[in-house]
Amino acid sequence: MGAKRTRIITFGVFIVLTLGVVLSRFYLNVQKVHWDDKRIAVETAFEKSIMTKAAKVDFFYGDEPFRIVYGEDKIGQGVIVWVSDKGVHTEMAAEGFTEAQIRDVVTKKNPGAEIERIMPGKLGQEYIWEVFYKKIDDSGTRYFYDYYKFKDGLYLDTYRLSLQ
Repeated sequence: MGAKRTRIITFGVFIVLTLGVVLSRFYLNVQKVHWDDKRIAVETAFEKSIMTKAAKVDFFYGDEPFRIVYGEDKIGQGVIVWVSDKGVHTEMAAEGFTEAQIRDVVTKKNPGAEIERIMPGKLGQEYIWEVFYKKIDDSGTRYFYDYYKFKDGLYLDTYRLSLQ
C-alpha cells in the first residue's frame, strides 16, 4: 500500500510540474509577441522620427491600429510618435494638449466620471486624445469614449457603450 501511495504522489507532483512548465512557456510566448511588437515600434520611431529616447509604448485600436511611442528628441523635448503599418506620424508633446489638460476638460464636462484611460490615437484623419471613462447613475454603470483633437483639445465626439 505504501509503494502505491508513493507512486500516486510522485505522479501527481510530475503532473503539477509539467503543467507549470507548459503554462509558463505559453505565457512567455504570448508575452514575447507583445514585447517584440513594442520593440519594433520603438525601433521604427527611432528610424523614422526625431525620437532618440523612448519611455513607454501604448496600443491604440481604432479604425487603424497604432503603437503610440512616448519619448524625447536629442535635446530632451517630449515627442509622441504614432506607428502603424501604413506609416509614422510625429508630434512634439509641447505643441499639443497634454494628458493633464484633457483630464481637466473631461472632469469639468462630466463631474463624477471615473477616467479609466487617456491615450493618443486617430479618429478618421484626425490625431486625437481618446478618453475612456465610466459614469455611475441610477440605471447602472455606463462606459464612454470621448475624443478630443490632439493639438487644441477641441471636443470631437462621444461614443456611449451599453449599460453594464
